[in-house]
Amino acid sequence: MSAPAVTVLMPVFNAEKHLRQSLESVLRQGFCDFELLAIDDGSSDSSAEILAAFGDSRLRILRNEKNLGLVATLNRGLEEARGDWVARQDADDISAPGRLAAQMAFARGNPAVPLIGSDALLIDADGRPRGRWRTGGHADLVAWDLCFRAPFAHSSALFRRSIVQRIGGYRDLRACEDLDLWGRIAADFPVVTLRQPLVKYRLHGESIMAGAERDVMRCKDVKATLERHIAHVAPGLDHGARERIATAWSDGRVSDWAAYFDAVKSLELCFSRGRRKPPGFARVLADEHYSLWNRTGRPLACLRALAKRQPDLIPSMPWLRMAACALLSR
Repeated sequence: MSAPAVTVLMPVFNAEKHLRQSLESVLRQGFCDFELLAIDDGSSDSSAEILAAFGDSRLRILRNEKNLGLVATLNRGLEEARGDWVARQDADDISAPGRLAAQMAFARGNPAVPLIGSDALLIDADGRPRGRWRTGGHADLVAWDLCFRAPFAHSSALFRRSIVQRIGGYRDLRACEDLDLWGRIAADFPVVTLRQPLVKYRLHGESIMAGAERDVMRCKDVKATLERHIAHVAPGLDHGARERIATAWSDGRVSDWAAYFDAVKSLELCFSRGRRKPPGFARVLADEHYSLWNRTGRPLACLRALAKRQPDLIPSMPWLRMAACALLSR
């Protein structure tokens, strides 16, 4: 039996509520040259029974004798995968029917790109829409976004298995193993995203990420990961600026907005020196700032500093934000 082009890697742990829908979304793909590798990480619910009930020859089921955790399960999956490409999917997320076809078409047309993500539709625990995770698209925009946060959903990733194994696979970090891996790949290769929503990413209180957002140690891992990437893409940026940016985005804490925006301006300058400045860069900056002040819960202080430090961004923001900036800058 010949090896498939793609292994869809799905770790499963107590995922009975959404597992069946997630599996069906993969098995209904228009692109047919794939295997679905589901690894049950010691589930204590009915996940094992749901997996066994499918009986599809493309579904390969492995089981950890005890719960090993997400990172160890993912690394086992990389070793067991038979495809040259690995598509990630969590057991509570959903792939659009054309996901693999779109990503593999891009991969085959762009052999220098080993990692491809996509936009995602955000849904809640019951599948109701909760917005859209918009991504950069262009490799430089993805590299920029990595200075602040994960640029795309883990479940939207398609990557070349040999590249990921060469750089050591996933590392055991607290709920930022994807951010860390994307940054290590981007250090040597272009990483791009498709600006179409190819997955539905589920937001709910039982997810790993929901718990991790309140984890102090996770914030430390995120901060260190962001600083490493910033140092790579903006080597001339001083340590203080890197720390201000990484601290703001790891735990939503900004003690001095003016200093933060000065750090971002310096980052933009250093980033542009090492890379071609992508089109629409000011808009990307504005979106980052808007996202941050939403996270911190201190919009007035943020907008005052933004209007004073980076007034050139204001025209690229939606009119309501523009009006707020204009009023607060008086």
